[in-house]
Amino acid sequence: MLGDRPIFIIDTNILVDYVDIIPGTPDRNPEEPTIDLSKAHIVIPTAVIRELSAFKSESSDRGKAARIALRRIRGLVEGKICDIGSVYNLEAPVTVANREQLFSVLPVHKDFRDCLPFNPSDDDMDGQIILTTIVAGFLCQGIPIDGTASLEQVSNFVSNNVTLLTNDNGLAIRARERGIKTERYGYKYPEPYTGRRNVIVPKELFYRFYNTQRIEEEIWNELMPNQPPLVANEFIVMELENKLDYPSDFDFNCNPYFDHIGKYDAYSGAIVKLKYVKNFPIHVCNAGQAIYAEALMDPDIAAVVCVGPAGSGKTYMATVYGYSACKNGEFIGVTVVPCDSRSKLGALPGDLDEKMDPDVQPLKNALRNYLLKEDSKLRKELETLKKFGAYDKKNKSQDCDEESPERKSLKVRLKSRVDLIWDNWFSNIPIESAGGRDFSYELAIYDEFQDQTVSQADTLIKRLGTDGKIIITGDIEQIHAPYIDHTSTGLTYASRQLMDSPMVAQVCFTEDEVIRHPLVKMIAIRQKKRRAAKKA
Repeated sequence: MLGDRPIFIIDTNILVDYVDIIPGTPDRNPEEPTIDLSKAHIVIPTAVIRELSAFKSESSDRGKAARIALRRIRGLVEGKICDIGSVYNLEAPVTVANREQLFSVLPVHKDFRDCLPFNPSDDDMDGQIILTTIVAGFLCQGIPIDGTASLEQVSNFVSNNVTLLTNDNGLAIRARERGIKTERYGYKYPEPYTGRRNVIVPKELFYRFYNTQRIEEEIWNELMPNQPPLVANEFIVMELENKLDYPSDFDFNCNPYFDHIGKYDAYSGAIVKLKYVKNFPIHVCNAGQAIYAEALMDPDIAAVVCVGPAGSGKTYMATVYGYSACKNGEFIGVTVVPCDSRSKLGALPGDLDEKMDPDVQPLKNALRNYLLKEDSKLRKELETLKKFGAYDKKNKSQDCDEESPERKSLKVRLKSRVDLIWDNWFSNIPIESAGGRDFSYELAIYDEFQDQTVSQADTLIKRLGTDGKIIITGDIEQIHAPYIDHTSTGLTYASRQLMDSPMVAQVCFTEDEVIRHPLVKMIAIRQKKRRAAKKA
């Protein structure tokens, strides 16, 4: 029988998403794992090696991770010479000294499945991984794996000291049906950094900022001793405990430039008044939008990370800013990289732009809404449309073709204007084509970033080039990609990597700041309450 070390069978998706579970140089993510594997016996099924070998030729992040994993596994086992019987019985592990671990690659004895009521095909990779886990469990209990195990031994099998690490729900269900213990694997991350803090301040401090538009860090620390250290470009939303203490003309959302919000300037060591929000091309209507607008307009900020619920204006404001900045000569154009994992370009007809059009519709929709709001002629026409319908009496009496300019709908004419703006200033590329790109002199918008893996996020945040700017948007509550959760999403990784830099600003909208429609806001608030109740 094997020793007392816990045995962990590693599924393919764990290796692809967390390749550092296999030691190597350099380790890309030295985070604390959710499961302590120190002094454990790590086992890789040969079925996993087969899957990695199938992935390694891909140009995707999965292919890259597969190549790294295979290289590291080979580096561990290459110097180990042993007989085949020892390999089949987990009796020839490699010692990983710096981690105090044992490491094995485990094939399945050809006669083993004969004693089981479970006989997966060679093409059933999940079944082969389950089979390998059962082998390890049999070995731990001293049950023979050459097909001679008794019916009683097989019937009473429980994995005990063996755990299958997988983030695949289907595999986990199948494994548990066969007496196998399963666990998820990932990294422990602290609570996401929001880039803003709402804080009750003394009246003296509030009025100092209100009147002088500045608070020195020393004064802040003196009057707010229990607050955590200030972070570069962190936004401070200051409030008073007694509402009667506010200035008589003060209004949270109607002051011209939000006099109660400051940004910590790491260069000068002070909390300073918002400087650029007043120049944003649209009117901002809440604290979150004011913070976002300030971050977008600040020429010293090269990367903006914006998270928040649907309908808070993340994509809308990024699109409007990009259009305005290009017209003002700040960038030569805007490149949009849709990061939604549900996109399947190969299954759609047309050229690349036509295939990607569904993924960039949110940004085109933002341009359409911006034109309707800011163009007085279009706005007046929309009001007339609501009042009189599609045609006035004069046009109704005309005998003209439906295709004539006079009879084209407002929606069709708006689409033509949006397409013209898009073709002039915007372009889009699939995420697969972003690697190796250099976004110099242009703005890059990474939309729906919550669906990225850590590896993908690491690649994308390094695309920033000379005089360029990147905007990362996402909603951590709307993850669609398989095997990704709140802690393993690339959105969390990017936020942590970019934290506390004078070149980066981070924005987090609250559910109260949803502006799309009162119903959407109501849903977002109810969902937040449910999540809070579930945690409690």
